[in-house]
Amino acid sequence: MPPVPIRPLTPADHDLLDAAVRLFRDVEVADHTPFLADPATIALVALDDGGAVVGWAWGLRQRHAAGYSQVQLYEIGVDGGSRRRGVGRALLTAFRDLARAEGHRRMWLFTDEGNTAAKALYESEGGEPSPHDDAGYWWQLTPA
Repeated sequence: MPPVPIRPLTPADHDLLDAAVRLFRDVEVADHTPFLADPATIALVALDDGGAVVGWAWGLRQRHAAGYSQVQLYEIGVDGGSRRRGVGRALLTAFRDLARAEGHRRMWLFTDEGNTAAKALYESEGGEPSPHDDAGYWWQLTPA
């Protein structure tokens, strides 16, 4: 199977973010500029062969009180017809690779406790279950 195209979004990508928000959140947003232009925002979309959005991941860059930076993967989603084709893995990998390239020390996320498919993906991609709760995962991206 060919790699899934993953595209990081910029402030010029209103239409792609709009397609993702409609697909995964079923809401309309008049102007995505504040979200896309915020330096804390990380947003990616996965595209099918025709350029339609079939997945998204978004999160935030954060400064930790201990003096390092980290990223939170807030949401990752794959359209039902595109699941089990590597889209979620490609989004997770792209998000993690971007965070690592930017020099963030850690990446983290929460998932639903009963989401066994997500947990299996996170663990297969090196996510360590959080010692603080049952649904959090951490990645150490750079040496502590």
